[in-house]
Amino acid sequence: METSALLGTPLADEDPLKLVDQLARGLPASALDRFKRGAKLADAEVAALLQVGGRTLSRLKSTKAPLSPDISDRLYAVAAVYALAEAVLGDAAGAQAWLAEPQHGLAARRPQELLGTELGRQQVTALLKRIEHGFLA
Repeated sequence: METSALLGTPLADEDPLKLVDQLARGLPASALDRFKRGAKLADAEVAALLQVGGRTLSRLKSTKAPLSPDISDRLYAVAAVYALAEAVLGDAAGAQAWLAEPQHGLAARRPQELLGTELGRQQVTALLKRIEHGFLA
């Protein structure tokens, strides 16, 4: 599944500068719920990934206004890792299981735990790329 499908909104993935502008304008609030359902995550897990509190997440999900640029950026970044995991591992169920299980290539840490920070997302993405290219993880 592509990132745009996971978020339920068209994205300018083919043009990074347009995507930057799109995220600066804010993704629709509906993208949060769409991501939560697609990734099969609980509210608390989504809040941790986006580094917001539970009440803030509830408020974000119920608003009609676009998400803020920083929340949009984080949501896109996390969804992109989920989409990459699905592409590399073959399907959504396999990706979700892999992201939830401790991985040797991440010092026995769960990838999902690392997705709340840019550096953590980079580490998970790097491991997925190694797997994609056939290197032992």
